[in-house]
Amino acid sequence: MVRHDKTGRGQTFSFKLLLHLRFFGRGSAAILAAFLQLPAFLSSCNIIEEQDSPARKVTIRTVTHINKGAEAIDVFFFDNDGTGRLDSYQQISLADSLSLYALSGKDASLMVVLSAREGDTDRWMGVSTYSDLCKYSFSLEDEDPSRPLLAGETTLENGISRRADIPLKPKLSSITIRSLLCDFSGRPYAGSSFTNTRLFLSYAGAECLPLGSQDNIPISFLNPGLVDSLSVLALPHPEMLLQDGCGDVGARRIEVGRTFYCYPHPDTKLVLEGTVDGITCYYPIPVGTLLGSGQSLEMDISLLRIGSPDPDIPTESGAVMIDFITKPWEYRPDTIVKF
Repeated sequence: MVRHDKTGRGQTFSFKLLLHLRFFGRGSAAILAAFLQLPAFLSSCNIIEEQDSPARKVTIRTVTHINKGAEAIDVFFFDNDGTGRLDSYQQISLADSLSLYALSGKDASLMVVLSAREGDTDRWMGVSTYSDLCKYSFSLEDEDPSRPLLAGETTLENGISRRADIPLKPKLSSITIRSLLCDFSGRPYAGSSFTNTRLFLSYAGAECLPLGSQDNIPISFLNPGLVDSLSVLALPHPEMLLQDGCGDVGARRIEVGRTFYCYPHPDTKLVLEGTVDGITCYYPIPVGTLLGSGQSLEMDISLLRIGSPDPDIPTESGAVMIDFITKPWEYRPDTIVKF
């Protein structure tokens, strides 16, 4: 990773890194307030002295409550002149420091921040432009629901002293079953219960591009219909997509408290698998259209008819009713939807 100046020489500046980290109780976005003051270039992750070129120092204050989020952050500055050329890069540990200073050249006006594993910088060796970085993807293979991967970017204003707020947000979304009820009143099978054997996400986004793209559509998914057990169990946290069922569910509502995670795809469904009077059936509940990237969906589910014979086949109209809420970035009041 090399930043070239206008004459083609690789340049970088010595710098000091410090961090100030606070926590607040609500919201899953980390806000970085950046103040640009002094000079410096970074390239190839080496430090050398350069006195002639005017540049700036960036002071970053972070605030987050996502279980301290990442153990480090990768900070990139790019020229916003049409080329998107890399101006500087540095990785900053979030472990012990009280304040943080990052460095950029005077022409850098696009700032990108990604959460990182401390010491893992080799992946960026091929990055020389913003377009290169936009090809980088988040994957469920690297996700830990207790410390989701974060990303943020902003355009910096011109001037010697500037301030920019960068919301660092997870792309991972959560789907929670708060409670579950099965009431077949008025049906030929009234009085029967639903024995829930498995819960899983189908068409669950497994990989997404955190930068550049505005549609946030995952570029790959898992469980196209039935569970792909081999792929799911290979994940460090397979419970994000697959969990044991809740057992017998009757007309008395039970508290469930089960949470699943993925990058939401328009076709993503929460599937309840089980039996009614010994007949295997499925309740595929569309959640991809209810949930945005980095959001949390909480549902109270009522099963009112027997389910579908296949997870790819929708249930009959009126078979499922959900009372749901999404939060925190796009808050909506409780809403009732019938499928």
